[in-house]
Amino acid sequence: MFTENELKEIASTFLKENYEISLKIPVIRNNRLRSTLGRYVINNKGEPLRIELSGTLLTYGAKETIIGVLNHECIHYAFHKQGKPMHDGNPLFERALAKHKAPSTKTLKVGKFYTYYCERCKKPGESRLKRLVTHCDDYRTKCCRAKIILTGEKIYNGINS
Repeated sequence: MFTENELKEIASTFLKENYEISLKIPVIRNNRLRSTLGRYVINNKGEPLRIELSGTLLTYGAKETIIGVLNHECIHYAFHKQGKPMHDGNPLFERALAKHKAPSTKTLKVGKFYTYYCERCKKPGESRLKRLVTHCDDYRTKCCRAKIILTGEKIYNGINS
């Protein structure tokens, strides 16, 4: 949906308008990110290296979701440059996220999920694990430790979570 150049332009504009800071690091796609939608990377000396957005986010995320996650990472960058507390959960950081309508960490559901239900109690569930489809008999539900019955898949874009 977005190229890396377009993402960098969006980030640069956001930082210039809201924090009067210029973006001096690249914004890249990282297909290896699995447990997070984006990250702000610094080196061992505390110098900014890059902003990474997950391939899952860029493939399945809605435009507003992608921009929201990018803004979240830009706020990390801005706070770092300004010497403010830049870590998730910090009240000052969370207020900045809310002010700019950027999502907090672990609040979005994006990507392809496989749906199933418990054979015993019929409780529904979801998993991102692709192996669940091909090796269903290797897994059991958390609720009853019973067999998993696959029902399909569902795509989330961060809005329809």
